[in-house]
Amino acid sequence: MTVVAAVDDSERASTVLAHASSLASDLSEPLHAIYVLRRADLVNVLEKEVEGQAVTENYEVKYTGERIVMKAIATEGTVHDHKDIETIVRVGDPAEEIRSYAEEVTARYIVVGGRRRTPTGKALFGSVTQRVILTASVPVLNVPIPNR
Repeated sequence: MTVVAAVDDSERASTVLAHASSLASDLSEPLHAIYVLRRADLVNVLEKEVEGQAVTENYEVKYTGERIVMKAIATEGTVHDHKDIETIVRVGDPAEEIRSYAEEVTARYIVVGGRRRTPTGKALFGSVTQRVILTASVPVLNVPIPNR
């Protein structure tokens, strides 16, 4: 089993990764950090089209995820060293990719970071955290992130 930490390119990634690292360490489970690129953001990452290569195997795409995990580790103390965290990069809908990856690796927990939003904000913009919590088949730990 595995602890899966859902990270993004924001300040909250370090908090999520620190909590996931602590949980994985306490449970003696491997830690995987997943970063999901939306298809619209893929254009900014890819320098060139690589025919015949899976998008997630592209160097620039993989490097983007690894950079985010390294930044999160440097910002806040994690129990794990970067070499001990498997970084996964997927492309698509973040909530769906996080949920499906957790099922693929038979995750024990998914760790996400949510922040409080107004009712209007919830109605207008979908919440990845909320969708993961509602659709995951494994327990989801929501690390509350204060609004700044």
